Amino acid sequence: MASLEVAIPPSSVSKSTIDRLRPVEVPGWLRAGFQVTGRVAPGAAARLARRLFFTPPRARLREAERLVLARGERFVLGVDGLDVVGRAWGEGPAVLLIHGWGGHSGQMTPLVGPVLAAGFRAVAIDLPGHGESAGRVSSLPHFAAALAHAAALFSPLRGLVAHSFGAAGATYAMARGLAVERAVFFAPPARFDTYWLRFRQGTGVSGEVWRRTVEGAERWLGVRFEGIAPAELAPRMTAPLLVLHAPEDRETPYAEGAELAALWPGAHLRTVESSGHLRILRDPACIAEAVEFLAREAGADRAQGAGGAFS
Repeated sequence: MASLEVAIPPSSVSKSTIDRLRPVEVPGWLRAGFQVTGRVAPGAAARLARRLFFTPPRARLREAERLVLARGERFVLGVDGLDVVGRAWGEGPAVLLIHGWGGHSGQMTPLVGPVLAAGFRAVAIDLPGHGESAGRVSSLPHFAAALAHAAALFSPLRGLVAHSFGAAGATYAMARGLAVERAVFFAPPARFDTYWLRFRQGTGVSGEVWRRTVEGAERWLGVRFEGIAPAELAPRMTAPLLVLHAPEDRETPYAEGAELAALWPGAHLRTVESSGHLRILRDPACIAEAVEFLAREAGADRAQGAGGAFS
């Protein structure tokens, strides 16, 4: 990487936005432990930081989400030795519903009914290390591998709807050959810097520990983080994209969604007022726009022009 220090591009995240971000929450004793261990044993601190960074939190399943999941057809994918659990509803061309980091497939269930009503098959999976799926840790390559397996089972895909870091996983998967006709991203990141910054703010790890953490992660995953952020992959994307993002988002800055839409050829950006990082997934107007976008024919995009009614 060019730099392993956290550096937020001024065009992407302003200082006022950084001040509004919600740091990763860790116990005080763990933060103190990082500071002490980082001075005397930075390698050990880096290994602990890597495991903590790539271990997703577990989100609660709402009763309404549980009921929708119960109506779906349960399936299990074998992904790199892990069982990845999903649900499918209806018939027709498939639309993948992809949750974000620390989320689960239930968070995407508000889209199931409208997707079915539009004549599509809805498919949602719990990504590795999330929900009902196996695994303790997860990452961008884990997300992309699971999406590739789901696409192989339900292809051809009409499109996908992804939330937050799920959009980063979807972009990476698309860059590696995942074929979809259309995509909708709710609150997507453009870069990894914000995730790194929130983690470092919460844990207080030093620059040296963080450098070792990133280098260890690259060896473990077999990837280089340089060049695979959504903003870096966006210019070569071809699928039409709708981005929905709220200025009030404290998890993924609105500026990142705007940057991603600007870099993705022909993408549309929809600014959603009075919403947040998760509430946007339950916003009826946003859901309606997302499904309408998925149902569009290619010619309608060209007639609408970049931005169009969604800008």
